[in-house]
Amino acid sequence: MAKIGGMELMVILIVALFAIGPERLPKAARKLGRAMRTFKKYMNDATSDLREASEEFREVTDELASAQKTMRDAFSEVDEDLKTTTREIDKELNKTTGELNEELGKVTAAVESEMNKTADAANNEVEKTTKMVEETIGESAQPTADQEKVKDEQPGAAAV
Repeated sequence: MAKIGGMELMVILIVALFAIGPERLPKAARKLGRAMRTFKKYMNDATSDLREASEEFREVTDELASAQKTMRDAFSEVDEDLKTTTREIDKELNKTTGELNEELGKVTAAVESEMNKTADAANNEVEKTTKMVEETIGESAQPTADQEKVKDEQPGAAAV
């Protein structure tokens, strides 16, 4: 509100005295005083309401900040739990993968060993069969005495 000094008040009173007149001035001053009190009361009420609203707003923002912190803490805990669980799962998977690879190596070695034994046995059988066939072919390739006689008797056989 504007500050009114002594000189300003005197000038206002003199102007009011001339404008309103001496008989109506006391009534006007009372009305002005009541209006000023009412205005001051309304201003005080408005200021009080604004302070209450400001305090309520501050309480709500504090509650929101507290809820936000609680949520952040909860999410942080969940995130940490997820990381821990992920590490444990990775560890178990690596262990299981190692065990499976070890077993796979054993099975692969056993299969390769059996394949080699089977291949060796098959090669031996092929060699035996080849020898038998060669022996059979060798015996049939040698002419018998009768075949020699027939060969000698054929004309022109000697010329070849």
